[in-house]
Amino acid sequence: MTDISMLPSLLAPGQSCLASVQQLLEFGFDIPAFQRPYDWSEKQVSELIGDLSEAQRKDIQLFLGLVVVCPQPNGRFAIVDGQQRLTTLMLAIGASGATERVLRSGDTGVSSLWISPRHADVGFAKALVSSGGEIEQSLSQRRMAQAFKTLCAEKSLTLNTLLSAQVIVYVAPSLAGATGLFERINLRGKEVSQFDLVKNKLIEWAAVERDQAGRAAIEDFITERYDTLYRRLDPSNKAEPFDSDKLLRVHWILFTQKQFKSSDRVLAEVNAAIDDAFTNEKSIASWIESYLNSLVRVAEAWVAVERPYEATPSSWGHNLKRSLLDFARLGRDGELQPLIVAAILRWQAEAADLVRFCEITSFRSALAKKNSNHGRSYKWRVARQLYQGTWFDALGNPISRAADAVHQLFWANTPYWSKDEAREFGEDTTLEQFAAEVFPDTALDSARFHKDYRHLIHYFFWRYGVHLQHAKEWAPFTRMDISPFQDSVWFESEERFKGWDIEHIYPQTPADRDTREGRAHWKVMSQWVDHLGNLTVLPIPDNRGMQNLPFVEKLAWLREQKKVPFNELLATPDYRGNLLDKPHWGVNNCKKRSAQIRKAAAVLWGLDAVRQLGVGLYDNRLASYQEDVEEDGGEVADESTEISIA
Repeated sequence: MTDISMLPSLLAPGQSCLASVQQLLEFGFDIPAFQRPYDWSEKQVSELIGDLSEAQRKDIQLFLGLVVVCPQPNGRFAIVDGQQRLTTLMLAIGASGATERVLRSGDTGVSSLWISPRHADVGFAKALVSSGGEIEQSLSQRRMAQAFKTLCAEKSLTLNTLLSAQVIVYVAPSLAGATGLFERINLRGKEVSQFDLVKNKLIEWAAVERDQAGRAAIEDFITERYDTLYRRLDPSNKAEPFDSDKLLRVHWILFTQKQFKSSDRVLAEVNAAIDDAFTNEKSIASWIESYLNSLVRVAEAWVAVERPYEATPSSWGHNLKRSLLDFARLGRDGELQPLIVAAILRWQAEAADLVRFCEITSFRSALAKKNSNHGRSYKWRVARQLYQGTWFDALGNPISRAADAVHQLFWANTPYWSKDEAREFGEDTTLEQFAAEVFPDTALDSARFHKDYRHLIHYFFWRYGVHLQHAKEWAPFTRMDISPFQDSVWFESEERFKGWDIEHIYPQTPADRDTREGRAHWKVMSQWVDHLGNLTVLPIPDNRGMQNLPFVEKLAWLREQKKVPFNELLATPDYRGNLLDKPHWGVNNCKKRSAQIRKAAAVLWGLDAVRQLGVGLYDNRLASYQEDVEEDGGEVADESTEISIA
């Protein structure tokens, strides 16, 4: 390994050396556009501060691992790996007051950073290290600002400690060689994602292009496309970053020519596909161009499908946005998201009906206690076919409308809402078979609803609350202008509905059971406590202010919470029934309220709802399909099982 004293003259391709930060300051480094933006969390910054403080206490030089760079025509070096650590060190030096060390004035009067971030963040980073005051516009900038603030607050670290920290610098002869090394090493920073590894693999394959100009053109194209992707995946508000690996997976399901399985890894699939193109003497450049253009196109739609509450293109229309919001609130999007993305790219606004049906079939499946991966291979297959324009019905007609797709999807794997719906669609089922079936409609009458379906309660009341505002029977009793159901509070964090509590109307408090009458009533109500007719939701601040109140006080309090329409209706006898068991909420009240809820549910998720979207009787447009055993959580079988839809 090269001696550190020889660093300035020997930092050349193929060389590696142990270098201090002080020595690295003699060079300039750029973070290429194909690299992910700055994403160190406060925890990672604090860990670095802790390591530096420990080294300072022991009076030793801190070793920070390996940094991989490659030379650029402008005399600076592109950082292929280690950009998160080096950027944080630059911020630390700036926070120590030595701004001139990392922000240099050039001969032309234009300043340059020691570590120049991606183009979108250059101006922000300059302002941050020079003055500390700059308004962040993206998640990466917000994290950079938070890191700088944390480092400024650490007064004990000396500049000498920062400058004496060491790294091993390896100068790769080429970009392809650098990315190949990146894939094989494990660094201190954030675990490398499949998204980044695929990028590296594409650059690695670009090296097989023998013509230097052609190879450079491919690398430039990869850089430009990944720069676009990173900008799409860097949210402009305070949300968490998008899951780039999820995007990668959704896209591959749509892009590949073969059936994707849950155990497949996109990196391996991409590598195999390019290798196949190379073996068959096809253009690797053309494959990479087709793949990345498709990935960018899918990303445009996917980010809005993943988080419709942040930003949805206005051209999609109100109905599609509303459908996406409701589907997102359900939280069972994994298996149907590829199909929704494909539908939006093909039909745009018309895709609203398909999204609405995906919500219905997902909710029905959840109530029927079917796994969310039920019918997964079919859903992914038709998603791919829709995206590629190869989805045809059994008669050979293309699936060209959302209504056509809905009809196919219903008969493939959607549970009947009720026994009546099954009979309406001509299902020839015995009473014994009906008795063994879990119908979504009857699940709403479960005495264990709170325990068995807790994960659906927030979503259910969201849909129910919005329905009440438009229902002819109850609209006069609700106020749309103060409804929280148009408020982003439902999506304030990664945990959906975090701002809301599930609340039992009849409380389980000592004050309700400290009398003979109370104990007798509890005995009757014990089987109804977790019934849907005894449940509601409330904003957490409101709910915490009235917990453990006796029911007489609690009911009066609930009636005053008019911003929650289904609680306001508790004051309406036609809705809740007579309080026959005064002063308690009783069985009759639960039954009455449950009947009203199930009536609304039939409108939202029942027979008429699917008919309006295009579902008709079973006909000759439908065909059988192959379904993998792994869809129900078991092992993948050697052979797929024939599933007849007839």
